[in-house]
Amino acid sequence: MIQNITIEQWERLEQERFQTQLDPQFQEWMKEMNVSRLCSKREGIDRANQMMEDWDTTKISKTVHTFNFTK
Repeated sequence: MIQNITIEQWERLEQERFQTQLDPQFQEWMKEMNVSRLCSKREGIDRANQMMEDWDTTKISKTVHTFNFTK
């Protein structure tokens, strides 16, 4: 966890990260290790997929609602 970091320190870290990602050796290492740039927790993806499976579109009302905001 990063705590008590100044803007200048943060910018320096970002610049180092950017330079590292441009390094051909780093890029080759990423390919060799099959490392993705995306970092995600699988639990969130699984939960979202489960919610989508649970969603029953047949229960959605076909009624169109209109609102009159001119009053």
